[in-house]
Amino acid sequence: MSCLSTSHGRAAHNRGAFHAQEWPGTVTALQSPITAVKALVRHQSGYAAHDDPTAAAINIIALMLAWNGPLYPVYVILLTGRDGLPWCLATVLISPFFYAIPFLSRISSRAARLALPLVGAANTLWCMKLFGVASGVGLFLFPCIVLTALLYRYRERWLMFPLLGVMLLLEFIPARLFGAPIILLSPDESAKLSALNAGSVAFLLGFIVLKFIDIARALENGEGRTPA
Repeated sequence: MSCLSTSHGRAAHNRGAFHAQEWPGTVTALQSPITAVKALVRHQSGYAAHDDPTAAAINIIALMLAWNGPLYPVYVILLTGRDGLPWCLATVLISPFFYAIPFLSRISSRAARLALPLVGAANTLWCMKLFGVASGVGLFLFPCIVLTALLYRYRERWLMFPLLGVMLLLEFIPARLFGAPIILLSPDESAKLSALNAGSVAFLLGFIVLKFIDIARALENGEGRTPA
């Protein structure tokens, strides 16, 4: 009886040893992507950090737009099929400019606040030429207008008003000036892309409002500083 118990105990021990050897590698393999994502999030959070609450907010918005750049062609392909290839990949070209804004904010908060709506407007006009006015991509000019109105302080009205005027004028560019779109979409494809862009703009505007609520609370509580 004792021999049987001993044998059974050894077998159980061997099975435990086998699982102990097998599972750590599996768990490590599963944890590696999660660990990498956490490290990336920490790195990007540190990259966006700034003593000026306004600069920190635009850094986060800029990084969100930069990371969305490579994903936008995927959305287009899912909605329109391969008709948008390869030109829809050209929407990624603007992402490095968005990504550079947090670096620019460390040199000059004002320059970064000027760059964000300008880069956004340039990207919108480029996408209007790519996809056509019917795609609804021109709606992204509205977040650019909102950012221009909110990013500048009272003493910076001399800079805000001319830029805001330019942003508003861009809304009235006649469609004929864009000419034929580079990517020819069917009316149904344009309608699908327009719905996607409308939803994206609504999300972006909501995110901008939330960030500026955070800025107002931070300044009200005396947190951070507001350099020029």
